[in-house]
Amino acid sequence: MPRLVFTAGEVLEASEMNTISDQTVMVFADTAARTAAIGTPTEGMVTYLLSDNTTTVWTGSSWDALGGGAGGFENSLLLMGG
Repeated sequence: MPRLVFTAGEVLEASEMNTISDQTVMVFADTAARTAAIGTPTEGMVTYLLSDNTTTVWTGSSWDALGGGAGGFENSLLLMGG
């Protein structure tokens, strides 16, 4: 998918969401909601699950904890340098 680069004040149109879906962290209630919403994930997609406060990434074959650890938000910040 192409990468969309935004400028300050630019409006994101609804039609652009499919283009940038792999550039965002998508939030879902649980794995069932994520599965229902994402029919075919692409490698590198990142999701946050409210049910267990985990951040996961699609590896191309499975949803794995971001950073390979417990997948919690704190681990994600460490991985991202926050």
